[in-house]
Amino acid sequence: MVSTYTSYDIIARDMKTSLKRVSQEPQVSREAQYYKDHIGKITSVDEFMADDRLYNYAMTAHGLEDMIYAKAFMKKVLESDLNDSNSYANKLTDDRYRNFAASFNFTKGTTDSQTAAQEDDVIGLYKQSLTTEGDTLKEDVTYYDSAIDQLKSVDDLVKNSRLASIVLTAYGVDPTYYSADHLKKVLTSDVNDSSSYVNTLTTNKSAYLAIAKAFSFNSDGSLASTTAQTATQKDEVENNYLEAKSTVESAFMAERETAYYKSKIATVTQVSDITGDARMFNYVKTALGLDKNMLKATFENIVTSDLTDANSYANTQGDGSYPALAKMFNFSTDGTVTAGNAQSTAQLDQTTSQYTTNYDDADQKSTDSLTSYYSTQMKSIAKVDDLLSNTRIYGMLMKAYGIGEDEFSKATLKKVLTSDMTDPASYANKTKDKRLISLASAFNFKSDGTADVPLLAQSERTITSIAKDYIVQKTKFLTGKDQTTAKTDAEADAKYYQENIVKIRSSEELIKDRKLTDFVLTSMGLDPKDVSDDMLKQLFSSDLTDPKSFANSQSDERYAEFVASFNFDKDGKLSHDTEKGIQTRGEILSTENLYLHQTMETEQGDSNAGVRLALYWQRMAPTITSAYDILGDQALLEVFRTTFSLPTEMSSMDLEKQKALVEKNLDLKDLTDPDKQKKFLQRFAAMYDLANGTGSDTSAASTALTLLGGSSSSGVSASMLESVNALG
Repeated sequence: MVSTYTSYDIIARDMKTSLKRVSQEPQVSREAQYYKDHIGKITSVDEFMADDRLYNYAMTAHGLEDMIYAKAFMKKVLESDLNDSNSYANKLTDDRYRNFAASFNFTKGTTDSQTAAQEDDVIGLYKQSLTTEGDTLKEDVTYYDSAIDQLKSVDDLVKNSRLASIVLTAYGVDPTYYSADHLKKVLTSDVNDSSSYVNTLTTNKSAYLAIAKAFSFNSDGSLASTTAQTATQKDEVENNYLEAKSTVESAFMAERETAYYKSKIATVTQVSDITGDARMFNYVKTALGLDKNMLKATFENIVTSDLTDANSYANTQGDGSYPALAKMFNFSTDGTVTAGNAQSTAQLDQTTSQYTTNYDDADQKSTDSLTSYYSTQMKSIAKVDDLLSNTRIYGMLMKAYGIGEDEFSKATLKKVLTSDMTDPASYANKTKDKRLISLASAFNFKSDGTADVPLLAQSERTITSIAKDYIVQKTKFLTGKDQTTAKTDAEADAKYYQENIVKIRSSEELIKDRKLTDFVLTSMGLDPKDVSDDMLKQLFSSDLTDPKSFANSQSDERYAEFVASFNFDKDGKLSHDTEKGIQTRGEILSTENLYLHQTMETEQGDSNAGVRLALYWQRMAPTITSAYDILGDQALLEVFRTTFSLPTEMSSMDLEKQKALVEKNLDLKDLTDPDKQKKFLQRFAAMYDLANGTGSDTSAASTALTLLGGSSSSGVSASMLESVNALG
């Protein structure tokens, strides 16, 4: 008779081939196909349990075939809230029930018109748009400043759409439909002639008259001077353009204002030179933190105060800050500059330094207020109409995605926002407009305009499960300070994973962040060092429905389960097709793999119960994290006892003494070492054959069958019934 270890080794040395043989058995193949074809149609616990083929398949996969008949009990298990430690499934000591419940989701996912990650993206884009705005305006003004001096005739201006657009915008004229001929006539008009073209206009006359006055062209279009504009005229156009286009104060504008202030302060002879120049006065108020509505007279009274006079304005008015303000300037009581300049070098440096620090404070406060408002409002927005009807949010979105507020109708934007972004033929995708596609991708609305469950790289349940498994993997077998430190580090990794996996939109993005991929691999008991970026690319490009695909060809089935845990299609894009109702694609694959293992182990147990126990140990070993896992599983405990020739009476000992006995005989860390695992099972097989006798497997098989819960006639043990009754 073949020894137990030899029989086990024949199967285990090429587990993939062994499982494939089982999968090709007609009955197994039919049940597996039925499960895959129908599980995605199930929407409730009752539907699931009413379909005996689905229910029996899943129960068998989880080693619960002896409990198939106890549907009332199993319904309570499936309806348990696994996040509640006091829920029905969590109170059962046998982890198989909790694992069974965890592989299904009979509650609808949480609808959310926008996830936290999507919200962060929108806010980030909005803030970036403000920075980009400043950069764009800088480019425009820099271009204008240089190009305008190169003009040789009016035609050079009107035929240059970029220059013409800047000029028209600067004076409040929409450049969208400007006519070069019309603008040429305006620019070559004699502004002093009441009958000239510009003076006879009836539409936008004041704006066009201002444009004509801003240039020096002869009636024939030639230059009236060496350049088309004086420095003052050019500066006026540029400032008007910045004012018209800016929504916030940019660093470039701050630089311009500082340069202007420096150039003017040196020419100031009396305080009215500052208050009479709006740009200078605004600069001073911003730099020195003054009320933007401060009156000219108030400022003049402060800086012309005699600080040696206790009764002077600065010394008697305000909140005590006026004397310091007066010391920033050098004005006598009559308002004229004292000896020197209105500001010394030190005073000027302090003013410009403070301006550089303060110039965008008001804008920053406004931005913070708007983004805070956005975050608050998004918590209650459940319909696309609510989104589009909120003026502040609408304006922010248009700014964030670079869309003109009147560029598209709200009806069009509604079609965009209710598009299925996984469908290439959806409205948003067919526009080919990257702005609209990005906008649609930032929200989760169904075609009817209501909030949908967000399509994430992994389901919320999967994310939670993987985070927990990772912490277990990183802390198992550790004790004391080492365990505490490892848990702290693992929890930090889990936080990073949970915060960032929801931002991933493709397998390409995922592969670029090895911290994320390595996290998931580790949680599944796979070594990230064995997985290169190239291997990841091949894994994610695999068609999981093809048995010959790269992922399915791996000797370790966990690689296919790794891929299946994500909602990517073989092209690496997010797909709704990976979501199968009450189970994710990964859970369906895991159920199928478990069923194959259970079936193979049962079949082997019919010939040799020791082989079944050895195969079960091999399968469960990666999940063992402490001696309690062995003590709590009768089959694992039987393998352990047999290996070390320990009596059944050990189960009557104090639990802590049992734990000590396990740890004395077995170094749990050896479970992760293939060579030591092999030696352990060799010893088990030898001791099993010695205890049972090769060829005398009838009674042994019966015992193993009971331990592994595979008897269809044994029913529920007395202890189990007591547990069930205790749970009510």
